[in-house]
Amino acid sequence: MKLVFRVTPKQRFIITGQAVEQMLAHVQRRFWHCEAGGVLLGRHLLDSYDVVVDEVTVPQSTDRRTRFSFFRSKKHETIAKERWEAEASTLAYLGLWHTHPEDSPTPSSVDMSDWVQAVAKDTFDGPRLFFLIVGRKEIRVWTKSCTDSIRELKCEAP
Repeated sequence: MKLVFRVTPKQRFIITGQAVEQMLAHVQRRFWHCEAGGVLLGRHLLDSYDVVVDEVTVPQSTDRRTRFSFFRSKKHETIAKERWEAEASTLAYLGLWHTHPEDSPTPSSVDMSDWVQAVAKDTFDGPRLFFLIVGRKEIRVWTKSCTDSIRELKCEAP
């Protein structure tokens, strides 16, 4: 089941079924499940303005995970670089994802600070990065560019 979100009147943010399934495998359904996360990998389509998430990195043994926090280790960056090289420089870093133990997840101040820092310091193609929080009942998406504030995207199609 792919998800489609509207970024601008001309641009959509599309998450493939494979990427959705990769993230849903880490939903915090039980009280002992820890937050999980990774990076979004995909493409900027040449024939449109659309951005597609094809895959995500999954939790690594070097991550720090608790019920209410997640620290992404450098291993995700290494995996992203390896995938970029394996795909002949066509698989791009698009943003970050993590889980929350909530039905409808809401970003914390730590999340938003992390997103601002990612846009300021990370190297990426395109004008913006995307940030997903996977809850128990829905996936919500936010975006941030270097010049705009953080804003939530609305889902167009489940």
